This record gives sequence, C-alpha cells and structure tokens, in this order.
Amino acid sequence: MPTDGRLPLKRSLRAFLTGRLKSHGIGRQLAFYFVVGITQLVVDWLCFVMLTAWGMPVAPANVIARVFAAVLGFTANGTVTFKSRLRPAHLARFVATWIPLTLVNTIVIWALEAVGGLHLAWIIKPLVDALTAVAGFLVARHWIFQAHRKQPEDSTDGSSNATKA
Repeated sequence: MPTDGRLPLKRSLRAFLTGRLKSHGIGRQLAFYFVVGITQLVVDWLCFVMLTAWGMPVAPANVIARVFAAVLGFTANGTVTFKSRLRPAHLARFVATWIPLTLVNTIVIWALEAVGGLHLAWIIKPLVDALTAVAGFLVARHWIFQAHRKQPEDSTDGSSNATKA
C-alpha cells in the first residue's frame, strides 16, 4: 500500500465522481451530454461531408446534417442526460434554441467554405459544432429541460422534482 497518500486520494476521487454521476448534478449531466454530443458530432459531420461531397451547397447540407443530429440529441439528452419525460413544451423550447444556434453555425461554416474552400469547412466544422454545443448545454440545462421540474405531474414516482438540480 502506497504511503504517499495516493490511494486515499484515488478513493476520494472515485467516490466523488460516482456520487456525482449517480445524482442529478452537473457532473453527471456533463458526462452524458459529452457522450451524446460526440455521437451527434459524428452523425452531423458524416452527413455534412456526404451531402457536400455529392454536390449539395454548404448551407443546406449543414442544416440537414444538424437536423439529423438534433433528433438524436433532443431525444437522448432529454431522456438520459436531463432525465425528462419529453413533452411538446420541451420540443418547442428546443426548436426555439436550435434555430438561432443553427443559423450562427451555418453562417460560420458557409463563411469558412467561401474563404478556404470545402475541405476547410469539412475540417473546421467539428470545432464550430463543439463551440455551439457549449451554448446548447447551458440552455438545455437551465431552460429546455429544467422548466418541467417545477411541474409535479412530471415526476415518475409521485413526488416533485422541483428541488432536484
């Protein structure tokens, strides 16, 4: 057994991480959001590259690719990351957020393609998507999937989730 204190530190870190990931806290949400986000990023990028390689202009290809990724992200993040029972209000808030984020994202990708060509847009798109995802997480956590917790009927066990964050 190491005498330099690494083992207790390792146990403490493991207890902290597992405790946080089991709760509704931000650590668990960030972990799941990251996994879902990487999956979305791959789906989005592959769709974008395929569509533009087939000759579709960058702007519509980006929007279509983001739609495919958004369907996956809304469902997975809503039900797994933020533990929500998806409702029309969630979808309305998601769409209200997705449209401006997609608009900004598409303008940046289009500008990259105009300045440096299609291959530059292919290379930089994942970075632009990742930056967009940071804003998306904050909005999803605090508005899209959070607002439902104030409504007792959203609880699956009959108790209110209003105190859980």
